Amino acid sequence: MKRFVILMISGFVLLLAATAVFAEESTISREEINALREKLERLEKAFEQQAATDSKKEEEKRWYEKIEIAGGATAVVQGSAGAKKRHSRKGNVTDGTISFDLEASLPVAQSGKFYFLTEAGTGNGIDGDLPTLSGFNDTANEEDNLSLSEVWYEHAWYKERLRFRAGKIDLTTDFDTNAAANCEKTQFLSGGFVNNLAVEFPDDNGIGAMVWFSPRDDLGFGLGFADADGDGDSMFDDVFSIAELDFKPKIGGRQGNYRLYGWLNNKDHADLMDPDKTGEKNYGVGLSVDQEITELLTLFARYGWQRGSVSQIEHAWSAGLQCSGKFYGRQDDAMGLAYGMAIIGDDWEETDRDNGIRSGNEHHVELYYNLKVHDHLSISPDIQWVKNANGDADNKDLWAFGLRARLAF
Repeated sequence: MKRFVILMISGFVLLLAATAVFAEESTISREEINALREKLERLEKAFEQQAATDSKKEEEKRWYEKIEIAGGATAVVQGSAGAKKRHSRKGNVTDGTISFDLEASLPVAQSGKFYFLTEAGTGNGIDGDLPTLSGFNDTANEEDNLSLSEVWYEHAWYKERLRFRAGKIDLTTDFDTNAAANCEKTQFLSGGFVNNLAVEFPDDNGIGAMVWFSPRDDLGFGLGFADADGDGDSMFDDVFSIAELDFKPKIGGRQGNYRLYGWLNNKDHADLMDPDKTGEKNYGVGLSVDQEITELLTLFARYGWQRGSVSQIEHAWSAGLQCSGKFYGRQDDAMGLAYGMAIIGDDWEETDRDNGIRSGNEHHVELYYNLKVHDHLSISPDIQWVKNANGDADNKDLWAFGLRARLAF
């Protein structure tokens, strides 16, 4: 901004100079132009001195004065409709959950930072009574005690075009992301729209590392590794690894994000058709896309494939939209609509058939509206519909009606 002001004043001085030289009659003398030039030089020097002072003050801050803290609480109440006792011993249920999160970051030197995230919660919601492949409430957190979810150090080079992170990490913060479907606290509640159902991410956040390189603003490449079990035991034996290529073009002036990735879960898996083969690995590929269409509308889609010989879900896809409330004066509100499918693999379907179960691909639809009450509070009514819940074609269609409240500070 300061450089912009200087450029504006410089342009004005040059304009005056040109006027004095080329105009037949000028009321501005050369002495006045020189005086203006001297004022400009003094102003530029003052800007530089102020910038140096601000930088020095920032450096002189004590370490605890540089800590940035944020947090919040998310409460969800949901009730089901359509459940039969074959699917749930209780039939229709109404449950609530509440979760808390507190994060802190501390800058280290000029290009590094430490990050901490602690979380707690109570209740597993209606998912505990009505199992599905995609889930109704991804905010549910049964950790009654405060747990350290993430703690890592990150360092960046070359104006953050190269960054490295290591510690207890969550790979989903940087891989398989999506601008319109990635946050269960403010966007879609169902885990099937938060991340790809056909990716076997680590069981929990564990020790790991990631590196990202962005040679250009519209291109990035990332590698991530983490303990697949998430428990810290024999973490180099069971490793989850992922590689992702990101392309971020602007099409017609509208931002797009196109991500293609492949992954490997090195844990031992049993072959569905030959249970004696217990050393099988799981791997797959995925795609996550979001594209602004207008100032108000963003479209998104995901697709994933994993080995059907060791997994229930062989293919998964989802697609939808996010719409801003700006066109009717609610620029901070958002509405989202998504539809997705979890496609059962042939091997799993054959195993179900042997056990007297009729497999069916799970369909999931969700509609939410995120209403911003004020800077710290938002409320979201939410409706979900599921067909063939939990991959069982004999389960009746399920409806879930919910209300989410998010308090952030």
